[in-house]
Amino acid sequence: MTHLLPPFTRALLRRPAANFAHGITAAAHLGAPDFDRAIRQYESYVKALEDCGLSVTALGADEHFPDGHFVEDPFVIFRDLAFHCRSGASARQGEGESLKPHLSDLRLVEAPAEARIDGGDVLFCADRVLVGLSRRTNLAGYAALRSALRSVQTNIKVEAVHFSGVLHLKSGLTELAPSLLIRGPALKTDHDLSWARVITLPPEEGYAADVMPVNGTVFVAAHCPVAFKAASKYCDQVIALDMSEFVKMDGGLTCLSLRY
Repeated sequence: MTHLLPPFTRALLRRPAANFAHGITAAAHLGAPDFDRAIRQYESYVKALEDCGLSVTALGADEHFPDGHFVEDPFVIFRDLAFHCRSGASARQGEGESLKPHLSDLRLVEAPAEARIDGGDVLFCADRVLVGLSRRTNLAGYAALRSALRSVQTNIKVEAVHFSGVLHLKSGLTELAPSLLIRGPALKTDHDLSWARVITLPPEEGYAADVMPVNGTVFVAAHCPVAFKAASKYCDQVIALDMSEFVKMDGGLTCLSLRY
């Protein structure tokens, strides 16, 4: 099956700022993140992407935006399109401005004023795009992104997914392999997923539902044996990375980079 996304050649990241623990989180029960450990995890993440052959641009920290290292949320990239999102979290609006110069070779489309959307709610699957409707993404955001994507590929299938239980759609649902989804049990949805097989993780591994395919490699969260076993069964190369400090800030593997 041909995937909607071409192979990745580049990745854009931003180093976490010293005040990243001041970002928005609903996971305060997990405790405050350790900055030094987070930096070590971030550096391992960067190296892993480089080892996959990607050209990595790692920007410096920006203390104006404690969540600014979650660079996936301000943009959705599809082929030559860079769709500039407008987050439903007011504190995060403006994060994308400093990323624009590094995406200057792409065609920029701005989300309209009424649109609210985070990249973390946008899941590219092999044959369709799922857009989660959440606290950060509204119907106007979904419609604006659908229009932008169809300016690149007129017949692209873009589905709005009502869900609850997790922050972003990709916090609880990603595509492990074509037509194979991996899901955290906290995610609740009535959306028709019958087109795919769905692997549901145990509650203690729910955050590992955010897997990150990079060409022939799939990244999974470390210390999650069920997720790792599932990935190893269906994917040739699996890399486990410790994301513990970012999980404390409602983050995960896909959040930390724009891959294109």
